[in-house]
Amino acid sequence: ARAYTAAFLLTWSWYIVFTVLEISGVPLPDALEYVKGIFTPLQGFWNLMIFMYPKVMKAKRSQGGNLSWCQATTEAFCPAVNRWRERRAAKSDEREISQEDDEKEEIPASHQQQGDTELVPSSLSRDVRPGSEEEKTEIEA
Repeated sequence: ARAYTAAFLLTWSWYIVFTVLEISGVPLPDALEYVKGIFTPLQGFWNLMIFMYPKVMKAKRSQGGNLSWCQATTEAFCPAVNRWRERRAAKSDEREISQEDDEKEEIPASHQQQGDTELVPSSLSRDVRPGSEEEKTEIEA
């Protein structure tokens, strides 16, 4: 409650001073008008900062204090963005793992033939079409 009161006083004290001086007939410095013009619209900004402060602190604590103020503020204001980044990073990690697995995959030694680049084992490469010589020998055997 004190923070909201301080925000109210910070915003409206310039306006009150300006109004009192104007009613009393004292010549007003131009700087006071600029200060009043700057601080009056900031009431909503101060309220937002006060409201979001606990959420920013929670975001910092959730990461063990490893987040900067800017990162914690982004997390507090846009938690969906952080979830999207985490999903994207997880998908990227999965792709890297699957690429590593593909690179590690080798042809078993039983399928490799000396000096031959054929990937089909010799037992499967026989010609056993109807009417071929190998089919006739299999039938006779």
